[in-house]
Amino acid sequence: MTSTTSQGTAGAGNANREYECKLGGTAQALRTVKKTAQSLSKSRLTWTTDDLESVYYDTPDLRLGRRGVTLRVRKKKGRFIQNVKSENDGSGALFARGEWEQDVDSLMPRLDLLPEAAVEVLGLVLPGELRETFRTRFTREQAVLTRRAPMGPESRIEIAIDNGEVVANKPSGPGAARGRAASRAKAREVIQECELELQMGDPRDLFEVALELQQAGGLTIVQDSKAARGYRLLEAPETAPVRAAKTPLEAGQSVNDAICEILRAGTRHMLANEVPSIDGTDPEGVHQFRVAVRRMRSMLSVFSKLLDPARVDWLKAELKWIADQFGPARDWDVFIAEILGPPMAAGVEPAAMIVLAAAAEDRRRDAYVQVREALKSSRYAALVLKLSAFTETQGWAPQPCPPDHPLAQTIGDWSAAILSRAHKKTVRAGDGLENLDVPARHLLRIRVKKLRYNTDFLQALYDTPAKKKYLKALERLQDDFGHLNDVAVAETLLSELTVDAHDNGNGEGDALRAAAAAILGWHSRGLHDSEPRLLEDWRAFTKAPPFWRTGK
Repeated sequence: MTSTTSQGTAGAGNANREYECKLGGTAQALRTVKKTAQSLSKSRLTWTTDDLESVYYDTPDLRLGRRGVTLRVRKKKGRFIQNVKSENDGSGALFARGEWEQDVDSLMPRLDLLPEAAVEVLGLVLPGELRETFRTRFTREQAVLTRRAPMGPESRIEIAIDNGEVVANKPSGPGAARGRAASRAKAREVIQECELELQMGDPRDLFEVALELQQAGGLTIVQDSKAARGYRLLEAPETAPVRAAKTPLEAGQSVNDAICEILRAGTRHMLANEVPSIDGTDPEGVHQFRVAVRRMRSMLSVFSKLLDPARVDWLKAELKWIADQFGPARDWDVFIAEILGPPMAAGVEPAAMIVLAAAAEDRRRDAYVQVREALKSSRYAALVLKLSAFTETQGWAPQPCPPDHPLAQTIGDWSAAILSRAHKKTVRAGDGLENLDVPARHLLRIRVKKLRYNTDFLQALYDTPAKKKYLKALERLQDDFGHLNDVAVAETLLSELTVDAHDNGNGEGDALRAAAAAILGWHSRGLHDSEPRLLEDWRAFTKAPPFWRTGK
Protein backbone atom coordinates (compact mmCIF):
# COMPACT_ATOMS: atom_id res chain seq x y z
CA MET A 1 0.00 0.00 0.00
CA THR A 2 1.03 3.59 -0.52
CA SER A 3 2.96 5.26 2.24
CA THR A 4 1.46 8.41 3.71
CA THR A 5 4.04 11.16 4.09
CA SER A 6 3.32 14.40 5.89
CA GLN A 7 4.67 16.57 8.68
CA GLY A 8 4.16 14.79 11.97
CA THR A 9 3.22 11.44 10.46
CA ALA A 10 5.17 9.08 8.27
CA GLY A 11 8.40 10.13 6.68
CA ALA A 12 11.15 8.97 4.45
CA GLY A 13 12.04 5.33 4.80
CA ASN A 14 8.55 4.32 5.84
CA ALA A 15 7.59 2.42 2.69
CA ASN A 16 5.33 -0.60 3.22
CA ARG A 17 3.37 1.24 5.91
CA GLU A 18 -0.38 1.63 5.88
CA TYR A 19 -2.20 4.48 7.57
CA GLU A 20 -5.88 3.94 8.17
CA CYS A 21 -8.67 4.50 10.66
CA LYS A 22 -11.74 2.39 11.34
CA LEU A 23 -15.25 3.27 12.40
CA GLY A 24 -17.92 0.85 13.55
CA GLY A 25 -21.68 0.96 13.65
CA THR A 26 -24.94 -0.74 12.79
CA ALA A 27 -25.90 -1.86 9.30
CA GLN A 28 -28.15 1.21 9.04
CA ALA A 29 -25.28 3.49 10.08
CA LEU A 30 -23.03 1.99 7.42
CA ARG A 31 -25.71 2.61 4.78
CA THR A 32 -25.67 6.24 5.89
CA VAL A 33 -21.90 6.23 5.38
CA LYS A 34 -22.36 5.31 1.71
CA LYS A 35 -24.79 8.17 1.15
CA THR A 36 -22.65 10.71 3.01
CA ALA A 37 -19.42 9.68 1.29
CA GLN A 38 -20.78 10.73 -2.11
CA SER A 39 -21.40 14.27 -0.86
CA LEU A 40 -17.76 14.49 0.31
CA SER A 41 -16.16 13.46 -2.98
CA LYS A 42 -15.45 15.82 -5.86
CA SER A 43 -16.18 13.03 -8.34
CA ARG A 44 -18.87 10.37 -8.48
CA LEU A 45 -18.07 7.29 -6.41
CA THR A 46 -17.94 3.91 -8.10
CA TRP A 47 -18.55 1.09 -5.64
CA THR A 48 -17.25 -2.42 -6.17
CA THR A 49 -18.35 -5.45 -4.16
CA ASP A 50 -16.21 -8.47 -3.22
CA ASP A 51 -16.78 -11.51 -1.04
CA LEU A 52 -13.55 -12.04 0.90
CA GLU A 53 -12.31 -14.93 2.99
CA SER A 54 -9.08 -14.82 4.99
CA VAL A 55 -7.35 -17.52 7.01
CA TYR A 56 -5.13 -16.38 9.88
CA TYR A 57 -2.23 -18.54 11.02
CA ASP A 58 -0.24 -18.72 14.24
CA THR A 59 1.80 -21.12 16.35
CA PRO A 60 0.06 -23.36 18.93
CA ASP A 61 1.06 -20.95 21.73
CA LEU A 62 -0.27 -17.96 19.70
CA ARG A 63 3.20 -16.46 19.72
CA LEU A 64 2.58 -14.13 16.78
CA GLY A 65 -0.65 -12.75 18.18
CA ARG A 66 0.91 -11.98 21.55
CA ARG A 67 3.51 -9.88 19.76
CA GLY A 68 0.88 -8.04 17.71
CA VAL A 69 2.00 -9.69 14.43
CA THR A 70 -0.49 -11.19 11.99
CA LEU A 71 -0.04 -13.69 9.16
CA ARG A 72 -2.98 -14.33 6.86
CA VAL A 73 -3.82 -15.59 3.38
CA ARG A 74 -6.83 -13.95 1.71
CA LYS A 75 -8.86 -15.36 -1.16
CA LYS A 76 -10.08 -12.64 -3.52
CA LYS A 77 -11.47 -13.25 -7.00
CA GLY A 78 -9.52 -16.45 -7.48
CA ARG A 79 -6.26 -15.01 -6.15
CA PHE A 80 -4.55 -16.02 -2.91
CA ILE A 81 -2.73 -13.11 -1.27
CA GLN A 82 -0.36 -13.70 1.65
CA ASN A 83 -0.08 -10.79 4.08
CA VAL A 84 2.13 -10.04 7.10
CA LYS A 85 1.48 -7.05 9.35
CA SER A 86 3.61 -5.80 12.23
CA GLU A 87 2.31 -4.48 15.52
CA ASN A 88 0.21 -1.33 15.33
CA ASP A 89 2.21 1.68 16.49
CA GLY A 90 -0.35 4.30 15.62
CA SER A 91 -2.28 6.27 18.19
CA GLY A 92 -5.86 7.36 18.60
CA ALA A 93 -7.94 6.56 15.54
CA LEU A 94 -4.84 5.95 13.42
CA PHE A 95 -3.49 2.53 12.50
CA ALA A 96 0.19 2.52 11.50
CA ARG A 97 1.72 -0.85 10.67
CA GLY A 98 4.37 -2.42 8.53
CA GLU A 99 2.79 -4.56 5.82
CA TRP A 100 4.07 -7.04 3.21
CA GLU A 101 2.04 -8.91 0.55
CA GLN A 102 2.74 -11.62 -2.03
CA ASP A 103 0.64 -13.87 -4.25
CA VAL A 104 0.68 -17.53 -3.25
CA ASP A 105 -0.94 -20.58 -4.85
CA SER A 106 -3.44 -21.57 -2.13
CA LEU A 107 -4.80 -20.63 1.29
CA MET A 108 -1.65 -22.13 2.85
CA PRO A 109 1.10 -19.62 3.73
CA ARG A 110 4.53 -19.68 2.05
CA LEU A 111 7.11 -18.23 4.44
CA ASP A 112 9.87 -18.89 1.90
CA LEU A 113 8.42 -16.11 -0.29
CA LEU A 114 8.55 -13.44 2.40
CA PRO A 115 11.04 -10.57 2.15
CA GLU A 116 13.71 -10.34 4.84
CA ALA A 117 11.94 -7.54 6.71
CA ALA A 118 8.74 -9.60 7.03
CA VAL A 119 10.69 -12.65 8.21
CA GLU A 120 12.28 -10.51 10.89
CA VAL A 121 8.86 -9.31 12.04
CA LEU A 122 7.52 -12.88 12.24
CA GLY A 123 10.50 -14.14 14.24
CA LEU A 124 11.42 -17.78 14.53
CA VAL A 125 8.71 -20.12 13.21
CA LEU A 126 9.66 -23.80 13.06
CA PRO A 127 8.67 -26.03 10.09
CA GLY A 128 5.15 -27.39 10.54
CA GLU A 129 4.49 -25.11 13.51
CA LEU A 130 1.87 -22.87 11.88
CA ARG A 131 -1.82 -23.74 12.12
CA GLU A 132 -5.09 -22.06 11.27
CA THR A 133 -6.40 -20.04 14.22
CA PHE A 134 -9.47 -18.26 12.81
CA ARG A 135 -11.10 -17.03 9.61
CA THR A 136 -12.89 -13.90 8.48
CA ARG A 137 -15.68 -13.94 5.94
CA PHE A 138 -17.21 -10.66 4.88
CA THR A 139 -18.60 -8.67 1.98
CA ARG A 140 -16.63 -5.54 1.16
CA GLU A 141 -18.09 -2.54 -0.65
CA GLN A 142 -15.25 -0.32 -1.78
CA ALA A 143 -14.80 3.06 -3.47
CA VAL A 144 -12.19 5.79 -3.78
CA LEU A 145 -13.18 9.27 -2.64
CA THR A 146 -11.29 12.24 -4.08
CA ARG A 147 -10.75 15.59 -2.43
CA ARG A 148 -9.08 18.59 -4.04
CA ALA A 149 -7.70 21.33 -1.81
CA PRO A 150 -7.82 24.96 -3.04
CA MET A 151 -4.05 24.73 -3.36
CA GLY A 152 -2.08 21.51 -3.48
CA PRO A 153 -2.47 17.97 -4.80
CA GLU A 154 -5.59 15.84 -4.89
CA SER A 155 -6.23 13.51 -1.96
CA ARG A 156 -7.46 9.98 -2.62
CA ILE A 157 -9.13 8.12 0.25
CA GLU A 158 -10.16 4.50 -0.07
CA ILE A 159 -13.42 3.69 1.73
CA ALA A 160 -14.21 0.05 2.50
CA ILE A 161 -17.47 -0.99 4.18
CA ASP A 162 -17.27 -4.51 5.59
CA ASN A 163 -20.15 -6.72 6.76
CA GLY A 164 -19.47 -10.27 7.89
CA GLU A 165 -17.98 -12.24 10.76
CA VAL A 166 -14.86 -13.60 12.42
CA VAL A 167 -15.01 -17.34 13.14
CA ALA A 168 -12.54 -19.06 15.47
CA ASN A 169 -12.08 -22.74 16.29
CA LYS A 170 -12.00 -22.84 20.08
CA PRO A 171 -10.68 -26.00 21.77
CA SER A 172 -13.54 -28.08 23.18
CA GLY A 173 -13.46 -29.50 26.69
CA PRO A 174 -12.48 -33.11 27.40
CA GLY A 175 -15.22 -35.69 27.75
CA ALA A 176 -17.78 -33.78 25.69
CA ALA A 177 -19.83 -35.65 23.12
CA ARG A 178 -18.46 -35.25 19.65
CA GLY A 179 -21.47 -33.43 18.26
CA ARG A 180 -21.83 -31.12 21.24
CA ALA A 181 -18.10 -30.40 21.26
CA ALA A 182 -18.21 -29.46 17.60
CA SER A 183 -21.11 -27.08 18.18
CA ARG A 184 -19.24 -25.32 20.99
CA ALA A 185 -15.97 -25.20 19.09
CA LYS A 186 -17.06 -22.30 16.87
CA ALA A 187 -16.91 -18.79 18.29
CA ARG A 188 -18.10 -15.84 16.23
CA GLU A 189 -18.04 -12.06 16.27
CA VAL A 190 -19.85 -9.77 13.83
CA ILE A 191 -17.89 -7.42 11.55
CA GLN A 192 -19.66 -4.14 10.79
CA GLU A 193 -17.17 -1.40 10.08
CA CYS A 194 -15.97 1.30 7.74
CA GLU A 195 -12.26 1.45 7.02
CA LEU A 196 -10.62 4.58 5.60
CA GLU A 197 -7.13 4.65 4.11
CA LEU A 198 -5.29 7.64 2.69
CA GLN A 199 -3.78 6.48 -0.57
CA MET A 200 -2.40 9.86 -1.57
CA GLY A 201 -2.53 13.47 -0.39
CA ASP A 202 -3.01 15.47 2.80
CA PRO A 203 -3.70 13.55 6.04
CA ARG A 204 -6.06 16.33 7.09
CA ASP A 205 -8.44 15.17 4.37
CA LEU A 206 -8.49 11.65 5.81
CA PHE A 207 -9.51 12.91 9.24
CA GLU A 208 -12.00 15.44 7.89
CA VAL A 209 -13.76 12.71 5.90
CA ALA A 210 -13.64 10.32 8.87
CA LEU A 211 -15.18 12.95 11.14
CA GLU A 212 -17.95 13.76 8.66
CA LEU A 213 -18.81 10.07 8.31
CA GLN A 214 -18.62 9.48 12.06
CA GLN A 215 -20.99 12.35 12.77
CA ALA A 216 -23.43 11.37 10.01
CA GLY A 217 -23.73 7.76 11.12
CA GLY A 218 -23.12 8.10 14.86
CA LEU A 219 -20.19 5.71 14.46
CA THR A 220 -17.69 4.66 17.11
CA ILE A 221 -13.91 4.31 16.89
CA VAL A 222 -12.75 0.75 16.21
CA GLN A 223 -9.43 0.14 17.90
CA ASP A 224 -9.16 -3.56 17.12
CA SER A 225 -8.15 -5.01 13.79
CA LYS A 226 -10.02 -8.03 12.48
CA ALA A 227 -7.09 -10.14 13.63
CA ALA A 228 -7.36 -8.74 17.17
CA ARG A 229 -11.01 -9.74 17.25
CA GLY A 230 -10.12 -13.24 16.14
CA TYR A 231 -7.58 -13.58 18.93
CA ARG A 232 -10.15 -12.22 21.37
CA LEU A 233 -12.39 -15.16 20.51
CA LEU A 234 -9.57 -17.56 21.37
CA GLU A 235 -8.46 -15.92 24.61
CA ALA A 236 -10.25 -13.74 27.13
CA PRO A 237 -9.41 -10.07 26.45
CA GLU A 238 -6.96 -8.35 28.75
CA THR A 239 -8.76 -6.01 31.14
CA ALA A 240 -5.84 -5.10 33.38
CA PRO A 241 -5.32 -1.33 33.71
CA VAL A 242 -2.33 0.08 31.84
CA ARG A 243 0.01 2.51 33.56
CA ALA A 244 1.61 5.40 31.75
CA ALA A 245 4.85 4.75 29.92
CA LYS A 246 7.66 7.27 30.05
CA THR A 247 7.48 9.85 27.28
CA PRO A 248 10.67 9.46 25.21
CA LEU A 249 11.73 13.08 24.73
CA GLU A 250 15.18 14.17 23.59
CA ALA A 251 16.78 17.58 24.09
CA GLY A 252 17.34 18.03 20.35
CA GLN A 253 13.67 17.55 19.45
CA SER A 254 11.63 20.56 18.45
CA VAL A 255 8.85 21.68 20.74
CA ASN A 256 6.44 20.60 17.99
CA ASP A 257 7.84 17.08 18.02
CA ALA A 258 7.77 16.98 21.83
CA ILE A 259 4.09 17.95 21.84
CA CYS A 260 3.44 15.20 19.28
CA GLU A 261 5.15 12.61 21.47
CA ILE A 262 3.26 13.70 24.57
CA LEU A 263 -0.12 13.65 22.81
CA ARG A 264 0.56 10.28 21.17
CA ALA A 265 1.60 8.79 24.49
CA GLY A 266 -1.42 10.30 26.22
CA THR A 267 -3.84 9.07 23.58
CA ARG A 268 -2.41 5.53 23.66
CA HIS A 269 -2.59 5.53 27.46
CA MET A 270 -6.18 6.77 27.42
CA LEU A 271 -7.38 4.24 24.84
CA ALA A 272 -5.54 1.38 26.54
CA ASN A 273 -7.70 1.99 29.62
CA GLU A 274 -11.05 2.10 27.85
CA VAL A 275 -11.76 -1.62 28.32
CA PRO A 276 -10.58 -1.68 31.98
CA SER A 277 -12.77 1.37 32.67
CA ILE A 278 -15.82 -0.25 31.07
CA ASP A 279 -15.13 -3.50 32.92
CA GLY A 280 -14.87 -1.66 36.24
CA THR A 281 -13.45 -4.61 38.16
CA ASP A 282 -10.23 -2.78 39.00
CA PRO A 283 -10.66 0.92 39.97
CA GLU A 284 -7.19 1.56 38.57
CA GLY A 285 -8.66 1.51 35.05
CA VAL A 286 -10.69 4.68 35.60
CA HIS A 287 -7.77 6.20 37.50
CA GLN A 288 -5.28 5.56 34.68
CA PHE A 289 -7.73 6.87 32.07
CA ARG A 290 -7.99 10.10 34.06
CA VAL A 291 -4.22 10.26 34.46
CA ALA A 292 -3.86 10.10 30.67
CA VAL A 293 -6.38 12.90 30.19
CA ARG A 294 -4.81 15.03 32.95
CA ARG A 295 -1.37 14.64 31.40
CA MET A 296 -2.59 15.93 28.07
CA ARG A 297 -4.39 18.81 29.77
CA SER A 298 -1.25 19.56 31.74
CA MET A 299 0.81 19.59 28.55
CA LEU A 300 -1.48 22.25 27.08
CA SER A 301 -0.94 24.28 30.25
CA VAL A 302 2.83 23.75 30.22
CA PHE A 303 3.17 25.07 26.67
CA SER A 304 0.34 27.60 26.90
CA LYS A 305 2.64 30.57 26.25
CA LEU A 306 3.64 29.04 22.91
CA LEU A 307 0.16 27.95 21.77
CA ASP A 308 -2.53 30.01 20.06
CA PRO A 309 -5.73 29.67 22.14
CA ALA A 310 -7.79 29.67 18.94
CA ARG A 311 -6.08 26.43 17.93
CA VAL A 312 -6.22 24.59 21.27
CA ASP A 313 -9.24 25.79 23.23
CA TRP A 314 -11.50 23.14 21.64
CA LEU A 315 -9.19 20.38 22.90
CA LYS A 316 -9.06 21.86 26.39
CA ALA A 317 -12.86 21.87 26.48
CA GLU A 318 -13.24 18.30 25.21
CA LEU A 319 -10.59 16.87 27.53
CA LYS A 320 -12.29 18.62 30.45
CA TRP A 321 -15.62 17.12 29.37
CA ILE A 322 -14.35 13.52 29.34
CA ALA A 323 -12.49 14.09 32.61
CA ASP A 324 -15.74 15.28 34.19
CA GLN A 325 -17.52 12.13 33.01
CA PHE A 326 -14.96 10.01 34.86
CA GLY A 327 -14.70 12.20 37.96
CA PRO A 328 -17.60 10.75 40.00
CA ALA A 329 -16.44 7.15 39.41
CA ARG A 330 -12.95 7.99 40.64
CA ASP A 331 -14.32 9.92 43.64
CA TRP A 332 -16.47 6.98 44.76
CA ASP A 333 -13.65 4.49 44.15
CA VAL A 334 -11.36 6.49 46.42
CA PHE A 335 -14.09 7.05 48.97
CA ILE A 336 -14.89 3.33 49.30
CA ALA A 337 -11.27 2.13 49.35
CA GLU A 338 -9.42 4.86 51.21
CA ILE A 339 -11.99 6.87 53.16
CA LEU A 340 -14.54 4.26 54.19
CA GLY A 341 -12.16 1.28 54.19
CA PRO A 342 -9.83 2.06 57.15
CA PRO A 343 -12.47 2.94 59.80
CA MET A 344 -14.68 0.09 58.60
CA ALA A 345 -11.78 -2.38 58.90
CA ALA A 346 -11.09 -1.06 62.39
CA GLY A 347 -14.63 -1.91 63.48
CA VAL A 348 -15.88 1.65 63.95
CA GLU A 349 -19.72 1.80 64.02
CA PRO A 350 -19.96 -1.56 62.19
CA ALA A 351 -23.73 -1.64 61.62
CA ALA A 352 -23.85 1.96 60.41
CA MET A 353 -20.81 1.42 58.17
CA ILE A 354 -22.56 -1.46 56.40
CA VAL A 355 -25.48 0.84 55.56
CA LEU A 356 -23.12 3.56 54.35
CA ALA A 357 -21.07 1.11 52.28
CA ALA A 358 -24.21 -0.11 50.49
CA ALA A 359 -25.28 3.46 49.71
CA ALA A 360 -21.79 4.32 48.43
CA GLU A 361 -21.75 1.22 46.20
CA ASP A 362 -25.06 2.33 44.67
CA ARG A 363 -23.53 5.72 43.84
CA ARG A 364 -20.43 4.06 42.41
CA ARG A 365 -22.53 1.84 40.13
CA ASP A 366 -24.34 4.91 38.82
CA ALA A 367 -21.01 6.66 38.25
CA TYR A 368 -19.70 3.71 36.21
CA VAL A 369 -22.85 3.79 34.07
CA GLN A 370 -21.89 7.39 33.27
CA VAL A 371 -18.37 6.26 32.33
CA ARG A 372 -19.66 3.58 29.96
CA GLU A 373 -22.17 5.91 28.34
CA ALA A 374 -19.45 8.52 27.79
CA LEU A 375 -17.09 6.02 26.15
CA LYS A 376 -19.84 4.80 23.83
CA SER A 377 -20.99 8.30 22.90
CA SER A 378 -20.62 10.00 19.54
CA ARG A 379 -18.94 12.92 21.31
CA TYR A 380 -16.14 10.72 22.63
CA ALA A 381 -15.63 9.13 19.21
CA ALA A 382 -15.36 12.62 17.71
CA LEU A 383 -12.85 13.58 20.41
CA VAL A 384 -10.60 10.63 19.52
CA LEU A 385 -10.79 11.44 15.80
CA LYS A 386 -10.10 15.14 16.32
CA LEU A 387 -7.29 14.42 18.77
CA SER A 388 -5.70 12.02 16.30
CA ALA A 389 -5.94 14.58 13.50
CA PHE A 390 -4.66 17.35 15.78
CA THR A 391 -1.63 15.25 16.70
CA GLU A 392 -0.72 13.86 13.29
CA THR A 393 -1.07 17.21 11.49
CA GLN A 394 0.37 19.34 14.31
CA GLY A 395 -2.83 21.34 14.42
CA TRP A 396 -1.55 23.64 17.19
CA ALA A 397 1.18 25.06 14.93
CA PRO A 398 1.05 27.39 11.91
CA GLN A 399 1.44 25.47 8.65
CA PRO A 400 4.15 25.53 7.58
CA CYS A 401 5.83 26.36 10.89
CA PRO A 402 8.55 29.02 10.32
CA PRO A 403 12.03 27.91 11.46
CA ASP A 404 12.29 30.89 13.83
CA HIS A 405 8.95 30.14 15.52
CA PRO A 406 9.28 29.11 19.21
CA LEU A 407 7.55 25.82 18.41
CA ALA A 408 10.36 25.00 15.95
CA GLN A 409 13.04 25.53 18.60
CA THR A 410 14.37 22.58 20.57
CA ILE A 411 12.61 21.40 23.69
CA GLY A 412 15.99 21.55 25.42
CA ASP A 413 15.96 25.34 24.94
CA TRP A 414 12.65 25.64 26.77
CA SER A 415 12.62 22.87 29.37
CA ALA A 416 14.62 24.64 32.09
CA ALA A 417 12.45 27.75 31.89
CA ILE A 418 9.25 25.67 32.02
CA LEU A 419 10.43 23.70 35.06
CA SER A 420 11.78 26.78 36.85
CA ARG A 421 8.49 28.64 36.41
CA ALA A 422 6.46 25.72 37.78
CA HIS A 423 8.91 25.21 40.67
CA LYS A 424 8.81 28.88 41.68
CA LYS A 425 5.01 28.97 41.62
CA THR A 426 4.92 25.90 43.86
CA VAL A 427 7.43 27.26 46.38
CA ARG A 428 5.66 30.62 46.46
CA ALA A 429 2.25 28.99 47.02
CA GLY A 430 3.62 26.96 49.95
CA ASP A 431 5.35 29.80 51.77
CA GLY A 432 4.38 29.58 55.45
CA LEU A 433 2.64 26.24 54.90
CA GLU A 434 1.98 25.63 58.59
CA ASN A 435 -0.24 28.74 58.69
CA LEU A 436 -2.05 28.29 55.36
CA ASP A 437 -5.83 27.89 55.42
CA VAL A 438 -7.78 25.26 53.47
CA PRO A 439 -8.22 27.28 50.22
CA ALA A 440 -4.51 28.17 50.16
CA ARG A 441 -3.54 24.54 50.68
CA HIS A 442 -5.85 23.55 47.86
CA LEU A 443 -4.02 25.97 45.55
CA LEU A 444 -0.69 24.54 46.70
CA ARG A 445 -1.93 21.02 45.95
CA ILE A 446 -2.75 22.07 42.38
CA ARG A 447 0.71 23.64 41.99
CA VAL A 448 2.36 20.47 43.25
CA LYS A 449 0.33 18.33 40.86
CA LYS A 450 1.16 20.53 37.85
CA LEU A 451 4.85 20.50 38.76
CA ARG A 452 4.75 16.72 38.98
CA TYR A 453 3.32 16.45 35.48
CA ASN A 454 5.89 18.92 34.15
CA THR A 455 8.68 16.78 35.55
CA ASP A 456 7.05 13.64 34.15
CA PHE A 457 7.34 15.12 30.66
CA LEU A 458 10.72 16.74 30.91
CA GLN A 459 12.84 14.77 33.39
CA ALA A 460 14.01 12.44 30.58
CA LEU A 461 16.05 15.37 29.21
CA TYR A 462 18.27 15.39 32.29
CA ASP A 463 20.65 12.86 33.78
CA THR A 464 21.92 14.26 37.05
CA PRO A 465 22.42 12.80 40.54
CA ALA A 466 20.00 15.41 41.91
CA LYS A 467 17.07 14.22 39.80
CA LYS A 468 16.17 11.14 41.85
CA LYS A 469 16.16 13.05 45.14
CA TYR A 470 14.03 15.88 43.76
CA LEU A 471 11.48 13.58 42.13
CA LYS A 472 11.19 11.43 45.25
CA ALA A 473 10.56 14.48 47.43
CA LEU A 474 7.98 15.78 44.97
CA GLU A 475 6.22 12.40 44.84
CA ARG A 476 5.93 12.22 48.64
CA LEU A 477 4.53 15.73 48.72
CA GLN A 478 1.94 14.95 46.07
CA ASP A 479 0.85 11.87 48.04
CA ASP A 480 0.41 14.02 51.15
CA PHE A 481 -1.71 16.60 49.39
CA GLY A 482 -3.60 13.94 47.47
CA HIS A 483 -4.87 12.48 50.73
CA LEU A 484 -5.89 15.94 51.95
CA ASN A 485 -7.94 16.37 48.80
CA ASP A 486 -9.48 12.90 49.15
CA VAL A 487 -10.74 13.81 52.61
CA ALA A 488 -12.12 17.14 51.34
CA VAL A 489 -13.98 15.37 48.52
CA ALA A 490 -15.24 12.79 51.01
CA GLU A 491 -16.94 15.52 53.02
CA THR A 492 -18.93 16.49 49.93
CA LEU A 493 -19.83 12.88 49.14
CA LEU A 494 -20.92 12.20 52.72
CA SER A 495 -23.07 15.32 52.62
CA GLU A 496 -24.77 14.00 49.46
CA LEU A 497 -25.47 10.64 51.07
CA THR A 498 -26.87 12.04 54.31
CA VAL A 499 -28.95 14.82 52.73
CA ASP A 500 -30.62 12.30 50.39
CA ALA A 501 -31.19 9.75 53.18
CA HIS A 502 -34.74 8.82 54.11
CA ASP A 503 -35.47 6.95 57.31
CA ASN A 504 -38.72 5.29 56.20
CA GLY A 505 -39.01 3.97 59.72
CA ASN A 506 -36.01 1.65 59.36
CA GLY A 507 -33.36 3.94 60.82
CA GLU A 508 -31.32 4.10 57.60
CA GLY A 509 -30.94 7.89 57.75
CA ASP A 510 -29.71 7.77 61.34
CA ALA A 511 -27.24 5.03 60.42
CA LEU A 512 -25.84 7.06 57.51
CA ARG A 513 -25.42 10.14 59.67
CA ALA A 514 -23.74 8.13 62.42
CA ALA A 515 -21.32 6.53 59.95
CA ALA A 516 -20.58 9.91 58.30
CA ALA A 517 -19.77 11.49 61.66
CA ALA A 518 -17.49 8.57 62.56
CA ILE A 519 -15.64 8.76 59.24
CA LEU A 520 -15.09 12.51 59.46
CA GLY A 521 -13.85 12.15 63.02
CA TRP A 522 -11.49 9.33 62.05
CA HIS A 523 -9.92 11.26 59.17
CA SER A 524 -9.84 14.60 61.00
CA ARG A 525 -7.69 12.94 63.63
CA GLY A 526 -5.60 11.34 60.91
CA LEU A 527 -4.96 14.68 59.22
CA HIS A 528 -4.00 16.22 62.55
CA ASP A 529 -1.57 13.40 63.24
CA SER A 530 -0.07 13.59 59.74
CA GLU A 531 0.59 17.35 59.86
CA PRO A 532 4.20 16.94 61.09
CA ARG A 533 4.93 14.56 58.22
CA LEU A 534 3.46 17.01 55.70
CA LEU A 535 5.62 19.83 57.02
CA GLU A 536 8.71 17.62 57.01
CA ASP A 537 8.05 16.50 53.43
CA TRP A 538 7.60 20.13 52.42
CA ARG A 539 10.94 21.07 53.97
CA ALA A 540 12.63 18.14 52.21
CA PHE A 541 11.18 19.27 48.90
CA THR A 542 12.26 22.89 49.27
CA LYS A 543 15.80 21.74 50.14
CA ALA A 544 16.08 19.38 47.16
CA PRO A 545 18.12 21.14 44.44
CA PRO A 546 16.21 21.52 41.15
CA PHE A 547 17.87 18.91 38.94
CA TRP A 548 17.66 21.01 35.75
CA ARG A 549 20.01 23.60 37.28
CA THR A 550 22.77 21.31 38.48
CA GLY A 551 24.43 20.50 35.15
CA LYS A 552 24.85 17.18 33.44
